[in-house]
Amino acid sequence: MRKFNSVLAAVILALFIVHGFLGALTMVDAAVIITKHMARFMVVLIAVHTVLSCILTAKAIKTWKVTGAPYLKENTLFWARRISGFAIMILIAFHMLSFMSTTPGTFTLPYFGGSMLAANILLVISVTVHVVTNVKPMLISFGIRSLKPRTGEILFVLSILLVLFIIGFIVYYFRWNTI
Repeated sequence: MRKFNSVLAAVILALFIVHGFLGALTMVDAAVIITKHMARFMVVLIAVHTVLSCILTAKAIKTWKVTGAPYLKENTLFWARRISGFAIMILIAFHMLSFMSTTPGTFTLPYFGGSMLAANILLVISVTVHVVTNVKPMLISFGIRSLKPRTGEILFVLSILLVLFIIGFIVYYFRWNTI
């Protein structure tokens, strides 16, 4: 189940990067690429990932109760992963509300105000925390011992993409509020 969850997380991460990149291009008006179907598929995968992660968390808590040794200080990273995942679930709802609104027969976008901007930037930050704290366990589950030779390059590219996503939201916010 752990291995499947790791594969699922890798697929979700790849879809997130593509969705975020294409969405950022659309928000800055560099392209009009609708990622609706990919986003829906990603939500289904995220729901499955969430259920599996909840099952694994419940098993870990059950083990802690049996052993009587939760090691809370040592498991700070474990809880950071769970809290960031929970934050993502809440913020995905706000993200969907930001870009999903229909009137019978036509597609419309709801008002994109400061609260929606903040929620979407917090989503990117939460995903960043979740990905960074889960990289090592994911690599271990795939049998990859070390990415040290490529770590800097990978973090640089990921950072650029995440900043691009945030810039897309900010540009979209200003475009929405100057119309």
